[in-house]
Amino acid sequence: MDKQAFDTFLPLSTGSRAHQLIILDFFDLLAAIAAHSRSNGFGGLKLSRFMGWFAFTHTANKGFDSGYKSWTRYVKCY
Repeated sequence: MDKQAFDTFLPLSTGSRAHQLIILDFFDLLAAIAAHSRSNGFGGLKLSRFMGWFAFTHTANKGFDSGYKSWTRYVKCY
C-alpha cells in the first residue's frame, strides 16, 4: 500500500484545491480536538458523532442553544 495514498486520492475526489484544503483543515481540527480529549470531553465516539453531524447533516441554526438541541437529537438516533 502506498504511504501517500491519501495525498494521491484526495485530489481525484475533490473538485478543486480549495476543497482539498477544507478537507485537510477539517482533519487537522479533528486531530487537535482528539489530542486534547481528556480536557475537552470529546472521546472518540462523541467526537465522531459530532463531526459527522457537523460535516453532513448540520443546518444553519440561530445560536448555540438551537444548534446543541439539533446535535443532541442527532446523537440520540444512534
